Amino acid sequence: MREIITLQLGNLSNYTATHFWNTQESYFTYAGQEESLVDHDVHWRAGVGADGSETFLPRTVIYDLKGGFGSLRKFNALYGAALGDTAADDSLWAGRSTVHKQQPVRPSAYQESLDAGTEPPTLTTSSVRYWSDFSRVYFHPKSLVQLYDFELDSTIRPFERFEMGKELFASLDKEHDILDRDWRPFVEESDMMQGMQVFTTFDDAWGGFASSYLEALRDEYPKSCIWVWGMQSPVVDVPQAKRQLRLSNIAQSFHQVYAQASMVVPLALPESQPLPEIELDPNSSWHVSSLLTTVAESALAPARLKGSSGGSLSDLAQSLNTNGGQTFAKASMSLPGSDITGAEDSMDFLQIGRDGGKIKHRRQRIFGQTTCYRGPLSDTQESKEAATAPPRQIIGSPVTRNYFTKLQFPLLDSYPHIYRDMIDKQSIAVRTVIRTDTSFTTRFKNLRSQTTRLIGLDERETISNGLAEIAEAYQDDWSSGSDEDDDEL
Repeated sequence: MREIITLQLGNLSNYTATHFWNTQESYFTYAGQEESLVDHDVHWRAGVGADGSETFLPRTVIYDLKGGFGSLRKFNALYGAALGDTAADDSLWAGRSTVHKQQPVRPSAYQESLDAGTEPPTLTTSSVRYWSDFSRVYFHPKSLVQLYDFELDSTIRPFERFEMGKELFASLDKEHDILDRDWRPFVEESDMMQGMQVFTTFDDAWGGFASSYLEALRDEYPKSCIWVWGMQSPVVDVPQAKRQLRLSNIAQSFHQVYAQASMVVPLALPESQPLPEIELDPNSSWHVSSLLTTVAESALAPARLKGSSGGSLSDLAQSLNTNGGQTFAKASMSLPGSDITGAEDSMDFLQIGRDGGKIKHRRQRIFGQTTCYRGPLSDTQESKEAATAPPRQIIGSPVTRNYFTKLQFPLLDSYPHIYRDMIDKQSIAVRTVIRTDTSFTTRFKNLRSQTTRLIGLDERETISNGLAEIAEAYQDDWSSGSDEDDDEL
């Protein structure tokens, strides 16, 4: 069945994953339509609703803080709450009970129109208050896990430090085994799981929560492929002190997940928009997540395609991690155009380790690269791709894999209009590239020098050595090995 189970951690991650699930839902085809190119069983699970009807819902576990789910309820039209749910509680107390209810969040006009089956209104940055406001799918009650220890956007006790995430996971796991309660049910109903996909942020406390969660997953499933999308919130109008805190969280997260994940792809909105075709609001999670989803959903499209045109999560990870220690990869995406096979005008989503342009611009050696083309290609281009795919790899040469599908990225009514001159189009052509190369050596050395003094003394040496170890894994073995950046800090 090649199932992939998804883990969503945090608010920005859930915005991104909501776009992801809306996109997956759009691939369904019905009677009279051309058969879908996507194998729906990879990301969707069959079940039975409360009324005995068959259901088909996402294979995912969603975590968010109190107030993060908006109007989304744990039980929905497919899975209603059992009538006797409170019987056990009533038997423990014979006296009168008083019920205190918080004013529920009113569903958005978009959600109300979906429920009523009417034409949905156009979404705007002001009408999207929560990620559930533009969600087009139902979720199983077991998929929704609200953490009441912290409140979303709290100014009194913000969930923003790496240590807070680790402490929260430890306390919850001590009370009840998190994997047994939340994760294992989805694994046990899978026939042949090909891997796990994780959406998380690394620049806040969710980085600590994710690192502990990944450690538990790796202990439980030592041979499974774990693919992590590590996101960063935009730094527009963010004070310097908070930027340093985020940088410290990122360094600690990278150090922790390096040994646990099969592949980690950092995703951050480019600080400068190099292409005029894109216009988005960096202060809107709905806008930012839509762009992150486009590259993440497209890059792993081969893992959900039918037939020989696809590839598994493990195949993709092994193509990038050529020496066993290159767990981090960078993503880039070409924007819509007439020729999506061109490498120029691509947007780089790797923002860590920048030093204001002081990096020496020299040719980078590529270790591994996977490219996914989504859209129409000419007959000449298709034959060229088919001819260049099979050659045997020579030791020391880059490992490259090219995937092609005519399935374009859909532009749904839940997706913001971030592409100029694309309002009337229903889909766009996309080219994504995931790559490991020698530039990571400089990036991680820069990250090490930027964050060493921001981390507490008790962990400073460990994390500094860990980042140096990661940087060393991306060094070009053919070089002399001498580098100015190797000086001790």
